[in-house]
Amino acid sequence: AGFMAKDNLQPKTMLLRPRLQKKYGSLFVSFKVGMQGGKLFVIKNLTKFTEHVRNGENAQYGSSTVLNHNIENFTPESRTYVEYIRKIVAEQREFTSHLYEDSRIYYNEIPEIKQDIALFGRRLDDFFVVSENEKVEYEDKTDSSGKKELLSFREGNPQIRLSIGKAVQEKTGVFEGVFISCTAPEMIKGQNYIYYIDRQKFLRMDPDFSEGVKPLLEQSAGGEASFLVGRNQMQAFYYTVLPVLMEYVEVEEKDAEEIHKYLRPEVRFVFYLDAEDQNVTCRARAVYGDREVSVMDAHPQSGKVLEGFRDDFREHEILYAVQKYFSDYNSETDEFHCNGEEDAVYRILCEGIGELMSWGEVQSTNRFRRLNMAQKIKVTVGVSLQSGMLDLKIASEDIPQEELLAVLESYRKKKKYHRLKSGDFLDLKEDAIGMLAELMESMHMKPKEFVAGKMKIPAYRALYLDKMMEEHEHVYATRDRHFKQLIRNFKAVEDSEFEEPESMKKVLRKYQKSGYRWLRTLESCRFGGILADDMGLGKTLQVLAVLLAAKEEGRKEPSLVVCPASLVFNWNEEIGRFAPQLKAGMVAGTQEERRKMIAAYRSYDVLVTSYDLLKRDIAAYGDAEFGYEIIDEAQYIKNHTTEAAKAVKLVNSRTRYALTGTPIENRLSELWSIFDYLMPGFLYRYDAFRKEFETQIVKHEDAQAAERLRRMVSPFILRRLKEDVLKDLPEKMEEVRYSGFTAEQQKLYDAQVIHMRNTIAEQDPGEFAKNKLVILRELTRLRQICCDPSLCFEDYHGGSAKLNACLDLIVSAMEAGHKILLFSQFTTMLEHIERELKDRGIGYYVITGATPKEKRVQMVKMFNRNDIPVFLISLKAGGTGLNLTGADVVIHYDPWWNLAVQNQATDRAHRIGQTKKVAVYRLIIKNSIEEKIQKLQESKQNLADQIISGDANQLSRLTQEELLELLEI
Repeated sequence: AGFMAKDNLQPKTMLLRPRLQKKYGSLFVSFKVGMQGGKLFVIKNLTKFTEHVRNGENAQYGSSTVLNHNIENFTPESRTYVEYIRKIVAEQREFTSHLYEDSRIYYNEIPEIKQDIALFGRRLDDFFVVSENEKVEYEDKTDSSGKKELLSFREGNPQIRLSIGKAVQEKTGVFEGVFISCTAPEMIKGQNYIYYIDRQKFLRMDPDFSEGVKPLLEQSAGGEASFLVGRNQMQAFYYTVLPVLMEYVEVEEKDAEEIHKYLRPEVRFVFYLDAEDQNVTCRARAVYGDREVSVMDAHPQSGKVLEGFRDDFREHEILYAVQKYFSDYNSETDEFHCNGEEDAVYRILCEGIGELMSWGEVQSTNRFRRLNMAQKIKVTVGVSLQSGMLDLKIASEDIPQEELLAVLESYRKKKKYHRLKSGDFLDLKEDAIGMLAELMESMHMKPKEFVAGKMKIPAYRALYLDKMMEEHEHVYATRDRHFKQLIRNFKAVEDSEFEEPESMKKVLRKYQKSGYRWLRTLESCRFGGILADDMGLGKTLQVLAVLLAAKEEGRKEPSLVVCPASLVFNWNEEIGRFAPQLKAGMVAGTQEERRKMIAAYRSYDVLVTSYDLLKRDIAAYGDAEFGYEIIDEAQYIKNHTTEAAKAVKLVNSRTRYALTGTPIENRLSELWSIFDYLMPGFLYRYDAFRKEFETQIVKHEDAQAAERLRRMVSPFILRRLKEDVLKDLPEKMEEVRYSGFTAEQQKLYDAQVIHMRNTIAEQDPGEFAKNKLVILRELTRLRQICCDPSLCFEDYHGGSAKLNACLDLIVSAMEAGHKILLFSQFTTMLEHIERELKDRGIGYYVITGATPKEKRVQMVKMFNRNDIPVFLISLKAGGTGLNLTGADVVIHYDPWWNLAVQNQATDRAHRIGQTKKVAVYRLIIKNSIEEKIQKLQESKQNLADQIISGDANQLSRLTQEELLELLEI
């Protein structure tokens, strides 16, 4: 056949055909591959075959045939088998890889799947599905004839014949029981189905059929089988097993008349229930034809020997069932009773009657029937909305309000029932009771208020209250029009009339527009909320749309944004990019400069400050009034006792939002702290929250408490994961993260810029050309100051703004469940980051140019399958050849001005095999050479090569004027 290049191969012409073999008592499948109309070759290594397909590679078969394995080249039918093989290979690796998870040495020794796949369990079920209505080659290796045939895969049940005859002893002729013989095919067991082979067909049995004849299939094991049912077991066989079998098999009964003489009459049971002085009694009787006897005769202490016609096994079963509910026995009256115990009476009414009815007939006296299980009580909940408060009214037609409170107290104590004053038993699992108990607990109602039936509660309970009334349809509810309108507004977010600003309509994606409308709806209802979208989904952009809309609607109140110090410049940049109509002020500088800016807050649309500065300046915000207060990375206030958490709650703001991808990191108290900022009192005081939720959920694993908390908070949290908005997302999301210099860092940078400008300006063209390499070193020094001045100043201790921002980003990504690739051109910078990660106890791998190739491959494999969150990679080592699809966040610490090189690094994670959306972050120092070169990239695509590569020929293209322009920040 020769070599077949991918471009010359006709698409959809390659065949993949299975072949079945029975050997070693089991079923195996192997596969052949080749071109339509040509020779098919046996695949000798299925693991390598899947790798060829995944990479679209060529592989040789036989002595000269080369096939290209691009999936598009296979016929549609063959692709289903390709996917079947791929799944099994993947399962094999997953199943065995845990043996090697702590070993880097033996990872490559995980067993491969060679030529055969053993068919059992789900593998067999899946193979039948992909082969249904196909014909598959089959060979029975246990058959010496070596015959091969084609099997059609179909559904069908076998014909099974059952023969029953009497069994007698040869010498004495004594009747021993019945002899059963049957013919059934050999079972082939899958996970959910049973299969068999019959006359060139591979058949799948109907599950009901296979379950019905399972005893015969297990006895026969393929072919003919016979077994004896002794005289003592005949009763059970004829009355229990045989009626089921007769639905599925043909039954031939020989010597029927003689056999039936040895069958006892079928037994039925009757239970007589009575009640006297709150004590319940039961007489249990076994009935054989017209004879009625006491089942107590079967008790070992009765001293009685049961007559031959009685079924001692069934009577023992009934005796055990009765004694579960009636612990005592009166021998004089032959009655079982419960000694008047209230719990036992409740169990009899609630469970016992039903179980006895499953065994036989239940008869009762009028006295017993007066012991009632109370009917479901009718509860009415009325709610109205007035002046920002909910008026709640609770009443029941069946129970007085005072007794209803006692019922709820029994429920709170986790009792199963409550004995009403009427003597009736009330099942506390009843829907309305649970709803009222939850309502009373959630709303923190006082008993006096509850008995009075009228309560006032905050409006933010409306959504929770409405959800409860929806889920408990047995509770009659009335709602006034104001309450209905509030709920209607909140439920119809997608259809709300809140239009996004005109300038943002083409910028916002569909899910971001939904988030914008959700935020506006919260505001209209006077609620706060958490925008908890996954990392990279644009939480900032959605909030900016809200702020811009407020300005365009004529509202004059400014807004306050509080964020980590590393994101202050990022907010400023995002405002300038997406909402330049907003006048923004960065609260920074000296204490006096900040005080003046805060005092003039009304001259701005948005003020942006950090958590650290807010807590220092909080006194200056005393009289300020903000329309919106937005806290970004809200997990910064997860500890409600910190000054930062206290400060954000002291700001006077009308509407509050929180932005975070991780509203709960370690403890439920973190969620409480955020809600205490959003809507104080919503989750009660912390001590009450800890008692009712945190302790119950964490320590006692209380599912009801967890569900109650979820119902309360879920309307106020909007969480979208990347996979939730897949259609709205590009394959790769990119964002520039800006930082400002620290004060010490700024001084060093300014000094280096002045030094370089003076040096370049003083040189004539000839000197400039000669000193290009010196200038390159000076530029590199400038970039190192942006990264961390300690890279070029040994005694520097003034900190690095970019390093702090990078560590914040890593921690945030980790807490949201992401894995990170971090690229830097400077290996010394990677060493600094490595030390910081080590100090924080964060696991990582690192690859530099000095890392041996074998070790790189080993670390890549480990990273893609374990929980280590960070991979540090240098430019020389990480540009090409690494497949790191285990990561879904990429950080470029220092920009690679050559966009092609930067994209190659990003593609270590963003490539075939990646199942998640990839977020790419570029870290840039504001007002530095980094930002200047970033803006020049569009007009000078080769600028990166001119500066970074160290190639004097490339660098020679940069003029003195261009270099001076780069330094003019």
